[in-house]
Amino acid sequence: MDSTALLIIDEQVGAFDGKRVPAIHDADGLLDQTTQLLETARATHTLVIFVQHCAADGLFIEDTDAWHIHPRIAPKQNETVLLKQESSAFNATNLEPKLAGQGIRTLIICGLQSEHCVFNTAVSALDLNFTVYVAGDAHSTWPSDQDSAPAIIQRQNLLLAQRGANVQSTRDMVSLLLT
Repeated sequence: MDSTALLIIDEQVGAFDGKRVPAIHDADGLLDQTTQLLETARATHTLVIFVQHCAADGLFIEDTDAWHIHPRIAPKQNETVLLKQESSAFNATNLEPKLAGQGIRTLIICGLQSEHCVFNTAVSALDLNFTVYVAGDAHSTWPSDQDSAPAIIQRQNLLLAQRGANVQSTRDMVSLLLT
């Protein structure tokens, strides 16, 4: 699919290893779905951008083991890694000019955390008039005191669809990339 990029948001070791926090909900499923998207994007020469959160404290402290992108989906040498410090990958980064410079107008988004970085990046992209697809089964979160992780994911998918994102399954995203 021309003029499309796959954004893989914050799928870093610390969210999966269970050392500082419990592993993200359905960690293996998230990695499986992301791998399908990533392999298809690579096969179709779709631009892939790995978004990597950088923090001075907390889970993703820069240059620690937890900060690295998960090895199952590790970027290849020619793939872009965008470092961010805010919830939206568009805030205080060069993401928008990078996409514009390559004629990218459509984004496929997956990753974590559903109600934070995935949601805020998707909304920012919509506000910038990108066509946004969210792989509804390829983002995840942790439970809150009020809701289970599946309930949060479902709610975020609904909110994103209401905002104008195309929320579809990984299978549908793979088909889209192959057309």
